[in-house]
Amino acid sequence: MKTPSELIGKHYTDYFGRGHSIFEMDPPAEATDRVPGLRMLEVTAGKRVDVVSYFTLGCWEAVQSLGIGCEFVLSAREPSEAHLKSLAAAAIAHCGTPDSRLDRGSVVQLDGPWLPGSECDRLLVTLPYPYGPELEYCRWKFRGQNCTARVLWLMPITAAEAAMVALDGVEALEARFEEVGVNFADPARSSAV
Repeated sequence: MKTPSELIGKHYTDYFGRGHSIFEMDPPAEATDRVPGLRMLEVTAGKRVDVVSYFTLGCWEAVQSLGIGCEFVLSAREPSEAHLKSLAAAAIAHCGTPDSRLDRGSVVQLDGPWLPGSECDRLLVTLPYPYGPELEYCRWKFRGQNCTARVLWLMPITAAEAAMVALDGVEALEARFEEVGVNFADPARSSAV
């Protein structure tokens, strides 16, 4: 019988199909201390999506409740070890206390800029827009229980954008992103607000 992480990993693999290479990456040590069994995947840009994608495996198993939990994806223009640290920050936040669980509209503070020179120093937890709805939910039966892993997207944002989420909500910021045509994978992008 496959583990939940293996089933979620298969969901990722099935989603990307051929045309993308998938590599298992070592998570930062501080993340594995907080989320035992955490694994991270790097998926190269390819025919399904033209960005490099970084995924968690193990957040669902660490803190799921009644068979429902989350995993996370971060998108980037270029591969970098820095993305593993950003992904780890979200995994650590999510797998802390029950009231720290991340959901759509949550904001994760990073230790510094997402990438050198970037104004983005936070991650907005939202729907996986660059990937479409097929990636968002992974469902399976495990030991007679219906289980669901929701894959949420971590979008790097600025302090001003995080303030807009706090004041006006995630939908308002997402509408602003559409209005100005934000290139979410560009670390040098200006703040949309």
